[in-house]
Amino acid sequence: MRLTNRDLEIFKLISKTAILTTAQIEKKVFRGVATTTVLRRLRKLERAKFIVHIEGLPNHERAWALTLKSADAVGYANPKRHFHRLNLAHDVKLADLRLTLEGGNIAHAWTPEHEIRSSMARKHGLKRMKSQSVPDGMMVAYINEVMESVVVELELHYKNQDRYRTTFDSYKWKKNIKAVWYLVPSISLGRHLEKLWVKSGKYGPWFFWSLVDDVLKNTGQAKLNHYGEAFLVGDVFRRKTIEELPAHPGGSGVSTFAEEKLEEKINLTPLNQKENLEIAS
Repeated sequence: MRLTNRDLEIFKLISKTAILTTAQIEKKVFRGVATTTVLRRLRKLERAKFIVHIEGLPNHERAWALTLKSADAVGYANPKRHFHRLNLAHDVKLADLRLTLEGGNIAHAWTPEHEIRSSMARKHGLKRMKSQSVPDGMMVAYINEVMESVVVELELHYKNQDRYRTTFDSYKWKKNIKAVWYLVPSISLGRHLEKLWVKSGKYGPWFFWSLVDDVLKNTGQAKLNHYGEAFLVGDVFRRKTIEELPAHPGGSGVSTFAEEKLEEKINLTPLNQKENLEIAS
């Protein structure tokens, strides 16, 4: 089978997200093309063993993943091969979230969960991996003009408090993480996670939560919640335009309202004050 540039674009897109539905591929790669044409091409790629279909989504929509053959065609060494049926809706929404944040110039680099897990397994061994917390993704974002690492967790359901405690403890000891950002389906879950984070009682990264559907719909204008205050995602995770930068090299410039409020709020938070000073030094 002769591959087209569009086929390679599909493989590269799936390599970023691990799994995509027909609708997601159609939106990103086949703009203006009939769905029947999209399905015909995807099935042809499947018959040639370049992609595999994944079944089990709640709405019976078909999802697609790479094979080693297609991964090799685009030089991707670490395709995700196994998908838990109960996590498919989560995985598809996470793919949507990543594409949205990258398209909105919020996330400038993204490492998915399966790549983080693979790297940690090589470094620490499979046995130790059982006690390690692995986030859904790690994105690089601009915070106050500095590129920072931000843990991204898509949390669609409540979990046991002990499980959250273990996860939070793992993140709070990592000096290279600037922020932990939870994307949740409801305000009640977001506030619940924030209370547990504070209750864990250790210094650590900044903690944010947002409604996932708000971020998917409004992206930069979505609310970023932090200890009872709300900022805009695009005001916190963004790089300033040329017009906003200082006129003279080395000048102090003027922070946005969100930056000033966020820094003030975080610096006055007893749980975070010491840690922020250590990170800044």
